Amino acid sequence: MRENKITADALRFWIKKKGLTQAVLAEKAGLAQNYISQIHTGARPGSVEVLQKIAAALDLSLPEFFACRDDSRPDLVFIERLKARPRAGTGGLETDPDTEGYYSFHSNFISRKRGDESSMKLFEVAGNSMNPTLADGDLILVNLREKDVRSGCIYLLRMEDELMVKRLENRPGGVLLIRSDNPAYEDLPIRKNDGGADVEVLGRMVWSCREY
Repeated sequence: MRENKITADALRFWIKKKGLTQAVLAEKAGLAQNYISQIHTGARPGSVEVLQKIAAALDLSLPEFFACRDDSRPDLVFIERLKARPRAGTGGLETDPDTEGYYSFHSNFISRKRGDESSMKLFEVAGNSMNPTLADGDLILVNLREKDVRSGCIYLLRMEDELMVKRLENRPGGVLLIRSDNPAYEDLPIRKNDGGADVEVLGRMVWSCREY
């Protein structure tokens, strides 16, 4: 798997750079050497908790571990991918706020999007209401600082304790129109400052990614 290779490449880079053996690293991390060897060869990826132990044993943070960078590499920013899956459709929803991993972006890109490591978060979209713009399983990058609605942009919002990804539009009379790009789904008008409307805009989508 691709994730196994990324982790294995990072581990090999740091073992060589720090001048350690697998046995020494295993002892420092409190892990079995065989476990380290399996990660080293790409046979298994290692859980986030295990990788945190390995990074700590290397005197690194987890984002630094995956950076594998030296002075010749560009400046990178590592953005959390959360387990929460905002809904773009109907059905179940994963709202777990824990970190699932990290993705790297060039620092210039993150600055251009007016964000930083703390304000930018990655989510996997669930559902098809934003087709064809967003498909089930797409990754989106959300700037949590961008809460003011710009008509026509896509936002992450919380509605009745669920996370959703929708296109928003400001309409006359203090109405916020929640729209789906899939025409099979109806628009939902919400009157702003209405005590009965439990809607919170959490941030604006600034990037998306789709695997094929």
